[in-house]
Amino acid sequence: MATLICPLQEADIPEFVRLELEAFRPHPRIRMLWPRGFTDDLYAYYEGGKTKSFQDQNCRLMKAVDEPTGEIMGVSEWDFQLDPSANAESQPSDPNERPPANWPVGGNWEMRKFFKVEWENWTRATFAGKPYIELHILVVHPKFHRRGAGTKLLGWGCDQADKHGVTMCLESTPAGLELYERFGFREVRTLKADMRQFGWEMPYDEEAAKRVWMVRDAKDHIHQR
Repeated sequence: MATLICPLQEADIPEFVRLELEAFRPHPRIRMLWPRGFTDDLYAYYEGGKTKSFQDQNCRLMKAVDEPTGEIMGVSEWDFQLDPSANAESQPSDPNERPPANWPVGGNWEMRKFFKVEWENWTRATFAGKPYIELHILVVHPKFHRRGAGTKLLGWGCDQADKHGVTMCLESTPAGLELYERFGFREVRTLKADMRQFGWEMPYDEEAAKRVWMVRDAKDHIHQR
C-alpha cells in the first residue's frame, strides 16, 4: 500500500491535533498536565498553536497519507532554523513566564513551563549561531502502526537536514528511541523531574515519564567518522 508524504493543509489542523493528543493519551505526563482531560479549550489551545506554526515560514507541518483512501496516517512538525544570525540573537527563556491567555483551565502550567524552559535553554546553548532542524512532534495513528508512516515522515526530515547539511535535534519518549536511533540520532541528555514539585501526589511510571534529548549530526560530520 502506497504512503504519500506531503505538506499538511490548514484544514487538516484539527485532525493533526486529535491525532497528536490521542497518541499521547496513555503517557503518564498527560494526566498530570491536563487533569481535566481533553476538553474543548484544550483542543482550541492546540489548534491555535498549530495554526501559528502553519503560518510560520520556518515551520513545516507534514502528513503521511494512505494513498488509496486519502486517510491521514501520521503527522509531523518541524522547525527549520537555518539562519545562524537569528539563532545567535535569540533571548533566554523567562523562568517567570506567565501562561498565555488561551491556556486551558486547570492545565499544569508550572510543569509545562519547566520542560519548555529546559528545552529552550538547551537548544539555545547548543545551537547559538548554528543552523539546525528541530523535530517538534511525530505521531502515527494506532490503526496505521507498522505500516512505515513514521519511518517515512522521519526519513523526509532527515533528507531535508542532509540537503542543507545541518544537525537535527528532538525530544523523545522512551517508546520512540528505537526509531530515532535507526536514523542516526544519539542520546545527549535524559531529563527527569519529580512530579511532586508540580503538585502531583499519585504514583506514576517514572521511566515512561522521562524525556530523552537526541541529536543527529550533520551529514558532513557523519561522513568524517
